[in-house]
Amino acid sequence: MGDARETPSGGLKWTMPSHDPGPRIGRFWSDNAALGAATVITGLLNTAYSLLLAHSLGPGDYGQIGALNNVVSLFLLPLPVVGLVAIRVGRRASAPQLSLGMVGLGLGVFGLAAAMSGRVGRAFHMAPILVTLYAASVIFNFSYALYIGFLERARRYRTVGGVLVLASVLGVVAALLAVTGGRHHPVTWLGIFQAVAVLLLWLFVKRLAWDVPAVPVKPLERQVLVTTLGIGTLQSLWGLTDTLVAKAELSIHGAGLYTGLSTIGQGLPYLVSSLATVMLTASLDDPHHRAHYLGRTLLATGALATVYLGALAFFPQMVVRLTLGPQFLPLRSLLLRYGVAMAALSVTEVLTTYGVAVGAYEVMIAGAVGTGGWFILLLRAHVMHQLVNRTVLAMSATTILVIMALVVSRRFHKGSSPATGYQGKW
Repeated sequence: MGDARETPSGGLKWTMPSHDPGPRIGRFWSDNAALGAATVITGLLNTAYSLLLAHSLGPGDYGQIGALNNVVSLFLLPLPVVGLVAIRVGRRASAPQLSLGMVGLGLGVFGLAAAMSGRVGRAFHMAPILVTLYAASVIFNFSYALYIGFLERARRYRTVGGVLVLASVLGVVAALLAVTGGRHHPVTWLGIFQAVAVLLLWLFVKRLAWDVPAVPVKPLERQVLVTTLGIGTLQSLWGLTDTLVAKAELSIHGAGLYTGLSTIGQGLPYLVSSLATVMLTASLDDPHHRAHYLGRTLLATGALATVYLGALAFFPQMVVRLTLGPQFLPLRSLLLRYGVAMAALSVTEVLTTYGVAVGAYEVMIAGAVGTGGWFILLLRAHVMHQLVNRTVLAMSATTILVIMALVVSRRFHKGSSPATGYQGKW
């Protein structure tokens, strides 16, 4: 029945209660299926990339390639920030100008990388020319991330999934060409082919995102913008910090082994990142039910983590042989411990991405404190098992801090905000 409300003239007016259609779970799971399937395929292709290089080159050159790719990731530190901001604000009428600005940013970062190549090369025992060569892929990467973010905000996940699969296919082709055609200088040729692949991807995704409708311009509160920038930066650091420290602290062979460990370990956070992205866009489209999307994303994350840790616990030797080859078998005793750290990191990624949806400062601060502690602990680790143990400790502590921060943010964020739509509850 309706409700009787008094009118200004003193009469009664019957109003029908508003009907809440509930969360759009069907769309949520179809988006997850599309992006999740693409993520699994790209994960398999990325494994093929690692497998091809690890088997063909051995720990020495493979460790060098891993370090070079991680150095490039360091120069691409703003990349997840660009992607998250593009999702958060959507495509605007000024998108072409933004894209040109991102290309300009890429050129600037490439110039910085070239200028720092000597110092970076000495720090990580690499030729400066290789640092400059691998950094060439930076130029179009920021604009590429911008267009991917526009497509994700429009929830065109089949298109996004196709682009991600294509990116991984190009990576495998680059590796194959490097280890066959560039037999005498495979590391050099891989850098060249990867830079060309990014250029081709940028041209392709630019065309795909051309007809994405512009979203209405809405003011963003400072807390939303700062939280998005901060969490995007943290997510960049989580994928590369320990591998770079390993390259600096361990021998060439040891750093190569640790790069292999990271290759296996990062598989779970990589899969979960697609779940977190779908959760974010669903929450922005349907803010009144974002708690439902968070809960289901955490359940899916828990299921994936259970399967992942079970494989590492019961079949460590098979996992190493299939993904990296017999040269990396010394890693098998460390797999489960490192896997626990990556499971904790996956939960943290989901919760911090949810923090972007609600613009929660506290979540960003908690993640930053945990990440800073991780970095300090790693600097005091000089052997591989110390790096692994301290990563487990830091990632677990970061997850606990972020959970506590979400509880605090629920208490502090009262009322409604036009920028976030936050209603004082999850």
